[in-house]
Parts: sequence; C-alpha cells; structure tokens
Amino acid sequence: MPVQSEWRTFTGTNGDIRAYFAAIEPVTEPRPTVIVIQEMWGVDAHIRDVVERFAAAGYVVIALDLFAENGVRPEALSEEKVKDAKQFLHSIPHQAWFNPEIRDEEISKLPTERQEILRATLTKLLGVLDPSKSESFVNLLTATADYARNNYSNTKGMPVTSVGFCLGGALSAALAVNDPEHAGSVVYYGRPPKEHIDKIQCPILGFYGGNDPNITNLIPAFEEEMKKLGKSFEAIVYPNAPHAFFNDTNPTYNARYARDSFAKTLTFLNQIKS
Repeated sequence: MPVQSEWRTFTGTNGDIRAYFAAIEPVTEPRPTVIVIQEMWGVDAHIRDVVERFAAAGYVVIALDLFAENGVRPEALSEEKVKDAKQFLHSIPHQAWFNPEIRDEEISKLPTERQEILRATLTKLLGVLDPSKSESFVNLLTATADYARNNYSNTKGMPVTSVGFCLGGALSAALAVNDPEHAGSVVYYGRPPKEHIDKIQCPILGFYGGNDPNITNLIPAFEEEMKKLGKSFEAIVYPNAPHAFFNDTNPTYNARYARDSFAKTLTFLNQIKS
C-alpha cells in the first residue's frame, strides 16, 4: 500500500495550523504520530521526503509549516523563493550568512530584480532563527501534539514523538520540555535546552557532527544535567561529520551517517510503547 500525503489545515489553540500529513492508507486504527520539524528551509521537498520515509515505516507523520501565519505562508517565504535563497547562501562562505555587510556585498553582484526579491526573502528566512520566535514555534508544536493525541481520528489516543533537524532539532528538544505527555524526541544537530530541563519526562536521542563545534560543545553540559536529574539522553557524535549531514540536498550530506542515524531513529521510536 503506498504512502498517501497531503497538505492540510487544522485548528489549533491559537488559530489555523498548516501542515503536511502522510501515512500508509487506509488507516483502520489509530497509529503513533511522528512530528517532523523542519530546518530553516521550511517543509521543502527534502522534509516532505523525510515525512514520507517515516510514514512508510508505519507512522502517521505531521510536519507543520513554521512559516505559515494562521495557516497562510507569506509570499516572501514561498517554496520557490526559499529555494533560491538556499542556493544563494550555499554559494557564499558560511560565515557570511550571518554577516549583513558581506552578505549584501554578494547580493549586489546579482541582477537588480533578483536582489530585491532575495533581500526580502533572506530577511524573513534568517529571522526564523531569532530566539524570540521560539516560544511561538513551541506553541504551534504543542498544539499539533495535542491535536494528534486528542482530536485526529488517525492518531487519537496514541503516543506522539518528534524528529527535528537543526532549528527543528532544537525545537524537538523544546517540545520535550514543554509537553509533559510527549513520548520521545529525536534531535539532529540542534541546540539543547538551557532551562527547565527538570520538566522533561521522555527519552531524548541526539545525533551530532564531530565537525560542528557550535553545537557539539553544548552537549556535554546538557548530558551531565540530564544524567544528574535521572533523565534519559543518548548523544551520538559522528567523527568528521559536518552540520546537516542528514540533508541529502545539501553539500554537507553524508550517506553513511544519514543511513546509520535513520536506522537508530527507527529503533528508538519503535521502543516507545503504544
């Protein structure tokens, strides 16, 4: 039976939520939910593919669109414009991504019409990484988890877990902090939470790259705090792996580590009681 997928909008606690749903149909009885949480690029073709991989493993999978505002995505963050911005960012040194002067110097080399569109998209896109956005994103995620557990017939009464990448990895861990009913979080190269770690009630599995010190340097302190509090956390650091090693649309992709981490993720999810 093939995986069926579609974009749907449902009502959360604070308005409409746009999300990509996938499952092997028909769903004759409720299944566990996996919430897949996007990178800064949105629920793009790569994330939709990841959603369908987990659906093929027997889960109902939901990837909410963090770009959408009350269910509607701003034009500046259309998939086509985000894809163009991604191509641009990968064409310049990574350290220039967050340096407005260097970034703008590179943009100024482009055709005038593209410059204006790209600047508008990059402003919105890089703004997604602003820590001030985290609370609203977590609210969307907890509303999605609540919908899956209590309202959606395909998943009602079943456990909800999450798998997130980069920005989404940090949010996957944040969901564990903010949702006492959360059943498990998988974090791909996302920053660990700094506060309220004592509220975590579920196991967390993390995958990190040895060549990603901005993230991996934060892991020992989190690991120690989780251990001190008697919480379940396993960190797997792949030697010489860069950030975003799982994304097969990035130059950072590493097939060996992506394959290994996906297998371990499925094992982790399968150990959670339904």
